[in-house]
Amino acid sequence: MIVSRNKHRQIPAARRAQIIQRVLVDGWSPARAAEAFELKERWVADWVAAYRRRGMASLRDREGAPERAYRALWRHWQAAVARFVGPPVPRETAETADCIVLRRTGRDRFGQP
Repeated sequence: MIVSRNKHRQIPAARRAQIIQRVLVDGWSPARAAEAFELKERWVADWVAAYRRRGMASLRDREGAPERAYRALWRHWQAAVARFVGPPVPRETAETADCIVLRRTGRDRFGQP
């Protein structure tokens, strides 16, 4: 049995798909698949349940997870500060700057028509 806490997050999607296939198609139990692949049974059961809910989308790597956790922590921090200090004061709107109007001339980037 693997002891590492985050080992299940390091298993590639193709390998997880193979494990899910053993359970759903080949009829293995999550316990048998976990033993064969040297994983925890709970991980295999979670992967199978996620696959049943979301299909192939469940196999995608969770690349955005740290960013989502950071955003949630930031919102929590902002709410805590707002409770003690009060809501944030809106910034005054900046004056609008002159702008340039761009028009198409019918020419490509090299000046050719």
